Amino acid sequence: MKKLTMSFFVFLFVALVFTACGGGKSPDKPAGESVPAPQPAERAAAPAAVKTGMQNIGDMSEAWQDLYKQNEAVINQYDGMPIMELVTPPVTFTSTVQFDLLNIDNQDGRFEGKLMLAGYNGFVEKSGARITFGSDRKLEKDGFGPAAKAGDRNVENGSLDLDKEYYIAETHTERAGRKISRSYHEFKRLGDGSMVCLALSGRTINMRGDNDISDDVIFLRNGKNQYDFVIAKAKTGPEFKSISFADQGDLTKEQAIELFKAAGYAIERTGGIRDGKLVVDK
Repeated sequence: MKKLTMSFFVFLFVALVFTACGGGKSPDKPAGESVPAPQPAERAAAPAAVKTGMQNIGDMSEAWQDLYKQNEAVINQYDGMPIMELVTPPVTFTSTVQFDLLNIDNQDGRFEGKLMLAGYNGFVEKSGARITFGSDRKLEKDGFGPAAKAGDRNVENGSLDLDKEYYIAETHTERAGRKISRSYHEFKRLGDGSMVCLALSGRTINMRGDNDISDDVIFLRNGKNQYDFVIAKAKTGPEFKSISFADQGDLTKEQAIELFKAAGYAIERTGGIRDGKLVVDK
């Protein structure tokens, strides 16, 4: 099950980018050069204001990761084929944390510019406790796999309510004016400190480039000694109907199962942590 941890090396890479933006250690004085004695300051500098609560998309990503780390060892010890759906939903953050760098001072207003990792233009807008972000571009050359060809249009939009600690992100790819893929993610922190996730994705072609209409939905609840999951499949494609916490409230695993069934999905796998072990329901 250790293959699951590989998905999060991307998070580490993003963290290193953030670290690189900060100041490093000052260079040492050249040998033989005298160091002036410290002078008393005329006025003591005011202490920096301490930030509390969630400030940006990176904080939302870290909140999920902090909870996941508590369960990671149990998930990695699962005795069976790796369940990749347990770690793929939070990969959405590897793209969206880039928008934080367009507004590193967390000021209100709209900020536009080139995303550091992706290299294309995007925007982030902050109004009080609400952040919105997005990008809209055409691929200039082929990317990875048959779902990323030169001329494809990639659109990304999302929001984060800092007070409610509620994140939404949606992306889609168009080819010749028709959607060939789409994804929709929601993450929310609950009152008990746990977090829930809904991740939906649909496509019209498979990894080989063949026509293959399909979609899937994943539910995760990530908390202390808790990692409930529901994985379901359907044949709707990119036109799937979004399922949202805004409409359904804070779902439990049992509620997610019934909701997915009612939406036409076939339940593929459910489970969670029981007695210190990750188990799949029979």
